[in-house]
Amino acid sequence: MAFKIVQADITSLSVDAIVNPTDRHYSGGGGVDYLIHQMCGEQLRESTDALPYLHLGEAKATEGFALPCKFIIHTSGPKWYDSHRLEIEILGSCYRNSVQLAHSLGCRSIAFPLISSKGKFFPKEVALKTAIDAILECLLEYPDMEIILTVYGKWIENLPKDFFSSLAEQIQEVYEPDWQQQIVAEQSAAEIFSIDNLISHPTQAQLDKIPVDETFAQMLNRLIEENKTKTNDILDQLCISGAALSKLRNGKNNPSKMTAFALAFFFHLSLEDTKELLMKAGFAINTSSVQDIVFSRLIAEGIYDRYVIDDLLYDLDLEPLPGATN
Repeated sequence: MAFKIVQADITSLSVDAIVNPTDRHYSGGGGVDYLIHQMCGEQLRESTDALPYLHLGEAKATEGFALPCKFIIHTSGPKWYDSHRLEIEILGSCYRNSVQLAHSLGCRSIAFPLISSKGKFFPKEVALKTAIDAILECLLEYPDMEIILTVYGKWIENLPKDFFSSLAEQIQEVYEPDWQQQIVAEQSAAEIFSIDNLISHPTQAQLDKIPVDETFAQMLNRLIEENKTKTNDILDQLCISGAALSKLRNGKNNPSKMTAFALAFFFHLSLEDTKELLMKAGFAINTSSVQDIVFSRLIAEGIYDRYVIDDLLYDLDLEPLPGATN
């Protein structure tokens, strides 16, 4: 089973099949669809004219013609209107039906662009999460397939060459659907409230016996002291007021999750220290969140440059960190 996320021109990949996001008429109107039609010319037009209309979520195949692939699989993604669940389900069907068709044609490898993320107006975070969900589901059914998701953007030039392959590997290792996260949360809650002595004797003396670790405010102050950090540097980086920072340092307020992540990047924390900082603020890295997975991968790779991070989040339509310049 192989899943890769790569920077690539999809038309140049030597795979068995590439996926062409198009419309019901195979019109070649823009983006990848336009490029494929320009490269394949009249032969592709004649082949698609012989195909029936392409309904949303369906997949149809033609030869690869001038491309290095054996087949072009055409699929029609939905437009994004109001975040209705049906749109996400149809988008997932584009991936599932394309892989199923490719497998039936004897293909062992298939490459996708990020379907519906441009002309169909899907937010990139939603499009990416939907793609990952569908691809991992396909790999469970077709473990012999190699599936590639191609991405493109200027910000990629500032990232390590193996960044996206490493990200894909981490997603396969830790990615869990929302329902699994809910089960883990329920189990953790059950363990927390199974404190017999506290239930039997709900007194302050019993509370005082519970060992308490360093608080978020204490950890923040320790990091500031250890790094000899100037207060103005934090204020400038996170774009917060002195009063807000003072409340964080005095334990009067807890940060938002994005502020906690921003502090982790500011202090160049390791992934383990980032998890600890988040935990002290009441959060955890959510492996059902594409944004959290991207943040954790950046930290694991030692990428703390805010210009790189801000450009990456902007190009993927992910939530910006506090103090972002884009």
